[in-house]
Amino acid sequence: MNEEIKKIEWNDEYLLGVPEIDKQHKKLIAIANELYDVVTGDESALKEKMPSILKELTDYTEYHFSNEEELQKKIGYVGLSTHKAAHEFFIKEVGFQIQKLSADSKGGVLGFYKYIVNWVLNHIAKADKIWANFMKQNS
Repeated sequence: MNEEIKKIEWNDEYLLGVPEIDKQHKKLIAIANELYDVVTGDESALKEKMPSILKELTDYTEYHFSNEEELQKKIGYVGLSTHKAAHEFFIKEVGFQIQKLSADSKGGVLGFYKYIVNWVLNHIAKADKIWANFMKQNS
């Protein structure tokens, strides 16, 4: 197992100041961390719980992205189409990676976890901060 992959803890530096979206971001990280906990825990738990965690992660990600895009549309955010394209790319990539995952490969699951949290945190820190600032300036 790759020891350099560590569990990501929520940090308030990731807050956008948009309470509903901040709450959703925290939940996304919490779901990803469930995957981390299962993959670093008991082998039988991984095989048993991984499918439901992956389903929850993909379902909640789509729900969150839809909410975020609706909010951006409502505030007239000019970067909506670019932001939506980033969301669509992530959803496709996650789907592709899930198809390749096997509960027998803890390293593969940990690599998937790392991809998810790095993408989400980078997306929050960059793209989401831009539209959140746009919203604050135009409200």
